[in-house]
Amino acid sequence: MLDKSLNYLIPNKVDDLIRLGNNRDAGYVVPSSSIKNCDFLISFGMAENFSMERDFLKLNNQNQIHMYDHTIDRNFFYKRIYKSIKRLLYFKSNIKNIKKKIKDFEDYKNIIKNKNVIHFKDKIGGQNDTSISEVISRISSNKKIFLKSDIEGDEFNFVNDINKNSENIHLMAIEFHFLNKNRLIFKNAIIELKKNFNLIHLHGNNYAGYCEDGLPKVLEITFTNKRHYKVNENQYNLSFPIKNLDYQNVESKKDLQFSFNI
Repeated sequence: MLDKSLNYLIPNKVDDLIRLGNNRDAGYVVPSSSIKNCDFLISFGMAENFSMERDFLKLNNQNQIHMYDHTIDRNFFYKRIYKSIKRLLYFKSNIKNIKKKIKDFEDYKNIIKNKNVIHFKDKIGGQNDTSISEVISRISSNKKIFLKSDIEGDEFNFVNDINKNSENIHLMAIEFHFLNKNRLIFKNAIIELKKNFNLIHLHGNNYAGYCEDGLPKVLEITFTNKRHYKVNENQYNLSFPIKNLDYQNVESKKDLQFSFNI
């Protein structure tokens, strides 16, 4: 049971949560009503899995995506395949692993050649990086935006600018990292975001474990815009993970369990 000082994280309960993306690290829990209403995805952080982005495109053939990641290109995938082949020579890899790396590369090529997808090799949020305002300016003003972020701690560089640009952001799924080190800045960011957004879901990423007080070191948090989506202010989800919605990011490890005490 988490200490009551963490109750600022308690999610409001919504009844139409679904999973977008696979049942591993690339999937996120979102409300069906919100995600079906969104027609534009901003995706910060790509890595090698695009199952959530593919699912978003399947919702509507008019949906569009801007993907941001300065670390991903063809050379990224070439190196992964080469490394896996090289490790095979030392019996540290296998054919299945190599095929998986090749499939990841094919997935990347397929999604970036989609006419509704643009990959920007921009770094997000830092002092000399692309800002949220610049990201939003690349999108027509009538779009209903879903913002997803998994950028390994750099989210703290942009999160304070979200409220300034919140008008068209209907839905967000943000992964917050290193909460054992960033607790104060994290708390302040959540309190600030809750001025304009409802916090409606949490999931602990099991690759990093727990902080000393039992809070996961990495939290995936889903928000909906208060202007566009109402919640019952007196109903909450208190225990996580939620069966048939939340899954281990790392399949070989147990999912992280935690609960709140009102």
